[in-house]
Amino acid sequence: MVEKLRNYGIVAVFATLFIILSFASQSFLSPRNGANILDQSSILIILATTSTLCIIAGIFDLSIAAVGTGSAIMTVHAVNQFGLAGMIGGILFGALLGYITGIAIVSTNVSNFIGTLAASFTYRGLGLILASGGMVTINNPETAETMLGIFEGRLFGLKGAVYVSLTFAIIVGLALSKTVWGKKVYAVGGNAQAAYLAGIRPNRILISVYVVSGIGAGLAGVIYAGRYGTAATNSYSDTAAFTAIAAAVVGGVSVFGGTGAIWRGVLGILTFALIGNGLNLLGVDTTYQLTILGLLIFAAVAADQIFRRKKA
Repeated sequence: MVEKLRNYGIVAVFATLFIILSFASQSFLSPRNGANILDQSSILIILATTSTLCIIAGIFDLSIAAVGTGSAIMTVHAVNQFGLAGMIGGILFGALLGYITGIAIVSTNVSNFIGTLAASFTYRGLGLILASGGMVTINNPETAETMLGIFEGRLFGLKGAVYVSLTFAIIVGLALSKTVWGKKVYAVGGNAQAAYLAGIRPNRILISVYVVSGIGAGLAGVIYAGRYGTAATNSYSDTAAFTAIAAAVVGGVSVFGGTGAIWRGVLGILTFALIGNGLNLLGVDTTYQLTILGLLIFAAVAADQIFRRKKA
């Protein structure tokens, strides 16, 4: 019963909010409003997916916003050199930064919290260098228009960025739940020493998780470049990284690692989006949104502690 409450508590919270807002506002259930919620959440869905994966593996990645920013800048440079194929370069750049972060942390055994925080500062500085301290722009108007159409064009009422983010979340979710690699991620997150004794190489698994996190951040960078045709050193703030981690926690993913699922992190982000959207529709001061989110995060962590004590 306790485990079910942890696993599906976020579903109850989301459903309750959905029902309340359905009655409170006539505009809430409109297809256009639903599409706007998903569109506004598209980037955070990607970051929540990778943050959830990291937490399940027993680590945090605070560098994803900085990696996303650097990847956006690199995407613009790559697109200017190679056309639309340059978008792949942005994703690969994110993967490379994730690999560097993973190698640096596992080889020095530094705290992943401190290590990724340091990486965040480092990659922010790298972004300054790549952007020459300012902003970079896609030179070819036709290329910029095509990229805008890919990520902002609508299909069945939803923008392309929504399809990209949901596809990424599904792929990572399936890899985590259906593959041997995913089972190893859970094992390392639950008890790295026991996983090692069972023949798993924890460092390799953790590096692979950092790479996937970098790929997600790189994808977020590509979407940014496609949406705006530009990139700058402030493309993504660190608030995005903390929001993504908070979504995973509110979704019921244990901060101690070893348990959780990608869909919970995604539902956590959508719950945040419902709160913000609902407050806007009801004309409530959005200042209260931060207070509500803070209380939700505290409640989720407190509940996790209670569940762990009962399980023990």
